[in-house]
Formats: sequence, C-alpha cells, structure tokens
Amino acid sequence: MTDVLPCPSCGVLQNGHHTYYEQLWDLHYRRKDGRQNIEPLVYTQEDVEDDPDWYMDRENSGPWLAMGRNMHERGLCGECGKPDLRGMTAEDFHSHEDIKELQDMWAEEAAERRAGC
Repeated sequence: MTDVLPCPSCGVLQNGHHTYYEQLWDLHYRRKDGRQNIEPLVYTQEDVEDDPDWYMDRENSGPWLAMGRNMHERGLCGECGKPDLRGMTAEDFHSHEDIKELQDMWAEEAAERRAGC
C-alpha cells in the first residue's frame, strides 16, 4: 500500500483517492478570485537550449523559477502542481449554480465574438 503523505509545500495529500483530487479541482475551478483562468507559462526547448542544465539546476534556473511563480499565480502548488487552497473559506468559491450561469454567459459572449458582434 502506498503511503498517503502531505505535500511539504501546500499540505495536499499525495497518493490519495481520486475523488479527493476531483473535489480539489472542482473547488479550484469555482474560485472567485479568477486565478484558475490565468494562462500557464510554458517554455519550449528553443527557449532553454542555451542552458543544457536548466532542468537539473532548479534552484538557480530562471525558467523553473518563472514557472513556479506562474503556478502560484494560478493558484497551484509549485511543488506538487495541485490546487493550493490554503486559507480559503466557503465564501471564496462560487456555487455550482453560479458557475453554470457564468459558463453560459461566457459561451454566449464567445458565440457573439465568433459571429462578429
């Protein structure tokens, strides 16, 4: 049996049950602060080809530091990559009904943009 230990950075359980992670991600997608909508920062091989050891030297690597900061900005743990919900309360999340209304509104706005309105 695999040990279920907390992430040393955010405290989220590692190797937990899949329903636990489904609930974490559900909460993450319902955040009111909008951090879940920030685009991820991605480096290509061309961006880091001048430094062949960029992957191995995470402590001093500019791309690793930038990607870790971007994960924090998006509400994710820079260590394990799972939602970091520390300090959040029930008031910090939209209800399922509110999210459904927001998604419908966003879909309507996207359709209007595609139609040229």
